[in-house]
Order: sequence, then structure tokens, then C-alpha cells
Amino acid sequence: MIDKDSHAPWLPRVPHPADSPALPIYMVIFFFLGLAGFAVHGLSDGREALVIASIVSGVFFTCFLILFAIYWIGYLLKGHANWQAERQADSDGPSTGQ
Repeated sequence: MIDKDSHAPWLPRVPHPADSPALPIYMVIFFFLGLAGFAVHGLSDGREALVIASIVSGVFFTCFLILFAIYWIGYLLKGHANWQAERQADSDGPSTGQ
């Protein structure tokens, strides 16, 4: 049986993805790795090297785009949460949707 007096410890809040310093750093790293892969793509002589450099460059740019999408969605959601909190504070209660 579950004891109603037991207090479950709350997990600490993690920072919002838009506030995390690691995400923009990873975005920049993958962007420059994609540029480096693109530069190798131009310097390659053989057909096999050209295909491998194209794949590597595409993978790094894809990682950059995924991280950019995560960062942008987090930024938009954070702005919406701030707007919603201000709206609830102005109305002194939960909104009724009207």
C-alpha cells in the first residue's frame, strides 16, 4: 500500500534547451565540420573519395539542421510559456479561452 505521508523527492529542473550553452556550441561544431567535409569534397580526386566526402558533409549538415530545429522549437516554446504566464498573471487566474 502507498503511504500518503511519504514525500517523493522532486527531480531538479533542467535548463530550457534555448538556455543551454551546449546546444549552440554543437550547432557551430557540426556546421564547421560540414564545411570541412564540403571542402574535402572539392579537393578529392577519385570518385570514391568524392562519394565519401559528400556523405560525410551531408551527415554533418543534417546534424546541424536537426540541432537548429530543436533549438528554434525550444526558443519558440519558451517564448510561448513566457507569454502564457504573463497573460495568466494579467487575468489573475486561469484563462477561460475567450
